Amino acid sequence: MNYPITEFQGDCGECTQKGHHYTVRSGKGLQPNEQASIQGNTDLTTCIRSNDGGRVYSIILTGSPGVYDYVVNVDAEGPRGFGSGSMYLAFTDEDNETYYLSIYSSTRSVHTVRYNSDTPAIKAIHWSNYRFTA
Repeated sequence: MNYPITEFQGDCGECTQKGHHYTVRSGKGLQPNEQASIQGNTDLTTCIRSNDGGRVYSIILTGSPGVYDYVVNVDAEGPRGFGSGSMYLAFTDEDNETYYLSIYSSTRSVHTVRYNSDTPAIKAIHWSNYRFTA
């Protein structure tokens, strides 16, 4: 399925410094049933990367009937190799609520973050090789 595109701008690459993360932002925000593009590219593997080959291929926000109204769908694979850890992602909506995802499997698959929000558009995507601290 082809989704409308929402453009994000910001840092790209692997964030290797503990206590830090890379961020891309969108003025419009990723709305339900839209796909993220970073610096004009919907193939996010050139931008959202982690240690030992971890990478994100795409991010799509959809609606979801049930307990949670919205789902961030992240097509990704985590780091490869014994002890390689996880790739850590976070998504911030228009209310500045942040939702977290850890990807540890090196098998490519779609990972999800489900949430409720009165203003669901994702304004920022963050990632790091290290767990986010409060």
